[in-house]
Amino acid sequence: MPEPSRDRIHDDVADHADPGLEAPGIALKPVLLTGLGIVVFVGASLAGLWLYYRSEVPGPVAQAPRAFPGPQLQQNPGGDLARFLADQRHRLEGYGWVDRDRGIARMPIGEAMRRLADRGTTAYAAPVQPERWPSLGSRGGAVSALPAPRGSPGAAAASGPAGGGAP
Repeated sequence: MPEPSRDRIHDDVADHADPGLEAPGIALKPVLLTGLGIVVFVGASLAGLWLYYRSEVPGPVAQAPRAFPGPQLQQNPGGDLARFLADQRHRLEGYGWVDRDRGIARMPIGEAMRRLADRGTTAYAAPVQPERWPSLGSRGGAVSALPAPRGSPGAAAASGPAGGGAP
């Protein structure tokens, strides 16, 4: 039985070709042309987008913006403001009627604060309310033209003596 050579690799399962350089099976020219085509396409796309965004084509309904003049409402805005502020100061610092019929007047802020301080701790007390207790069955003290419903505690009092009510 022949002995396999020691410098060759031998495969017992399948007989493979001797290792060595593989012959180039890929054509280099089509690969380079494809890469060049991609670069040219991307460059042309970028140039087209740049030109598209730089150009401005007016549409059929586009009009130039019109500049409107400012409103001529005030001839002297500074003087108007000064008069307005003087009127406000006069109202804050002077006496006058807010509603003469109801007896509501205004007074200067300083005077109102002095009067409030003169009252002391009673200045912020709640006003005294008269105590009103609603009668039993009177719907919480509300005045109503309707009689109390039958069987309610106020129904007997509203209809008179017991058994004297209408059937």
